Amino acid sequence: MNSRSDFTEVFPEILPGIVSQNPIMIKLAGYLKKISASDGAVFLNGETGTGKELFASAIHQLSGRLGKIVCVNCGAIPESLFESLFFGHEKGSFTGADRKQHGFFYQANEGTLFLDEIAELPLMHQAKLLRVLESRKFSRIGGSEVLDFTGRIVSASHQSLEQLVEGKEFREDLWYRLNLFEVAIPSLHQRRDDIPLLARCFAMSSGRITLAPCALQLLQSSEWPGNIRQLKNTIDKLAVLADNQYVSADTIRQLAMVAEPVDCATRVAKEIIDMPITNKLKTIYDALIEQAVEISHGNKSEAARLLGVHRKVIERRMAQIHIVR
Repeated sequence: MNSRSDFTEVFPEILPGIVSQNPIMIKLAGYLKKISASDGAVFLNGETGTGKELFASAIHQLSGRLGKIVCVNCGAIPESLFESLFFGHEKGSFTGADRKQHGFFYQANEGTLFLDEIAELPLMHQAKLLRVLESRKFSRIGGSEVLDFTGRIVSASHQSLEQLVEGKEFREDLWYRLNLFEVAIPSLHQRRDDIPLLARCFAMSSGRITLAPCALQLLQSSEWPGNIRQLKNTIDKLAVLADNQYVSADTIRQLAMVAEPVDCATRVAKEIIDMPITNKLKTIYDALIEQAVEISHGNKSEAARLLGVHRKVIERRMAQIHIVR
């Protein structure tokens, strides 16, 4: 497999640079394709390691914008350099400014300015960013020329900006400017069916290892708090440390590459606890009954068998939640 076309045939991309077969991801891809053509600001919210920069790049590629994408990690910007890095500066405007420097706003013109970890931006600099987004104009430090900002803003954070706004740690007016389109990036545990596909993709990209079915099963049942970044790092380390090209589950265990998988029931329980619903026990209990009845086409005995309970349990619960069959 030597060409890009061969690679994408085996690992179909739902967005440029993003491989998945998960229904949630496929639906998300359709939404991003719709909004990419607009100039509206996009906010990407997702856990660390979910690939937010990849999504920003995909949005930029789909947009057809003539400029380039400029990626900025707001958490790594020294406070004293914010204006110089974002606005640029004229030669001689301050000590050490030995030449004119174009800032991020200028570099992203007709393109996309991706502001990663936007929540890390101090309030003082949030106000300066807001002024540019409102006026679409800026000037270099030490310069009098007023320049237009024609780039599109895509921002991202693993934190809830809504909560930060409520706590007065993030400007509400800037938040409204950033989230015309708010996109939730699924964590890897929400797209667990993608783990074997991604693992094979990373292994093939390394050109050094092949993962056995048992290895893929182990990876799929393991926990990945670091999401896709952690999975990729694991495969990259396997490509270096594995003694044989064909990697089994035992090899992964021997190299201590993954923690022992959490059993299925525990994993599901954790996912339910994380769900934004009230009275989780009743909600899930009712949903199980409804799904079992639906799958069994109203056959109470079959529904009871699916759930491993007595038929009377189904009948009582059906009466309580008013399922008419």
